[in-house]
Amino acid sequence: MKLKIIPVFTGKDYQSIDEILKDKKAKKLLWAEILFNDKINWEKYKDKIEKDYKKAAIYYTNFRYLFKNRKPLPEIKEKIDEREIRRFEEIYRFLNKIRSL
Repeated sequence: MKLKIIPVFTGKDYQSIDEILKDKKAKKLLWAEILFNDKINWEKYKDKIEKDYKKAAIYYTNFRYLFKNRKPLPEIKEKIDEREIRRFEEIYRFLNKIRSL
């Protein structure tokens, strides 16, 4: 798997979705990996990652204007938990920083 987010924030490489799901830190970031990494076909894992896929789709729906060049995710109109916005912003700023280097 060509992961972008999870290895940076956990310091580990993962070879499968099952490895990610077994690691608490990695599992907490799976929604962000789905959201920011459209190089992986997440559809084939949907039965294992249903909650994380839905969470990524909610972020995508709320911040669609930030994701002009990615494959679309389903539109799910729900509010984002305010306590989780900070993590999204941290990851988004990090990705923009490394893109500009």
